[in-house]
Amino acid sequence: MEVHHHSHHPKKWKEYITEFLMLFLAVTLGFLAENLREEQIIAHQTESVIAQLRLELMQDTAQLTGIKNARAKSDSAVGFISYFIKTNQLEKNKETFYLLHNYVCYRTGMFESGCIALEQLKFTGLLKNIKNESLRHAIELYNISLKNIENRMLRENNFMDKYVDELKTVPFDISKNFGENLEYLNTEKGRTVSEVDLFCNNSSIHVRLLPTFIPDQLELKSFNKQEYLNTLFKLNGIRNSTQDRQSDLAYTRAVDLIKNIEAEYPNTLKTQH
Repeated sequence: MEVHHHSHHPKKWKEYITEFLMLFLAVTLGFLAENLREEQIIAHQTESVIAQLRLELMQDTAQLTGIKNARAKSDSAVGFISYFIKTNQLEKNKETFYLLHNYVCYRTGMFESGCIALEQLKFTGLLKNIKNESLRHAIELYNISLKNIENRMLRENNFMDKYVDELKTVPFDISKNFGENLEYLNTEKGRTVSEVDLFCNNSSIHVRLLPTFIPDQLELKSFNKQEYLNTLFKLNGIRNSTQDRQSDLAYTRAVDLIKNIEAEYPNTLKTQH
């Protein structure tokens, strides 16, 4: 019986090279496609966070503008108080003084940035995907401003903790000022205000306060007026120093950062609609 053997021709070296090249090309293309997809996802994430940062910066600039106005009103309020004291008109204007005193002693104008997106950029590593040097520099500068303002706010808070909180009860007994549902309101006659125009020597300011109760029988206590004024002047000095050195600079840097974002990521403009 005759047995037939199937002969297998060995592959030529060119065939091995061709198969290797095809396999290598397939793996390379797959790798490149995966990298491209990952880059697109990261780019989308980065732009999304940048768009959120832009919106938060707009909120920060609005807050910084409001704080600047509050600082200016605080200056005027201290000026009014100083005028009343130096012209011996406290008793005559004790209700106005009472409201000015409360306004100055509030912790008004304390800046708290809402830039959560800035933290996301830093701590998720997305910041390294921003290639525009001008934009990266603007982000770094604003981040520095936020840290500087935080330090200045801490200084102001420490001063108020040490001196101003105690000052609140110096000219008046104002322990019953806050809230609208306390028992004393059932017996004490008066009114509660939260927004008022205050006048002094042909000038006026419009201020918003925490709900403040003004008793009908408002009693002015005897106190060291010069020490009182000195404390208010020091407080305003700290506030104005923060405004001049840090808050105005932060506003300028925030506006510059917004412009850089809009130039590099024009699609972020759509988020305002």
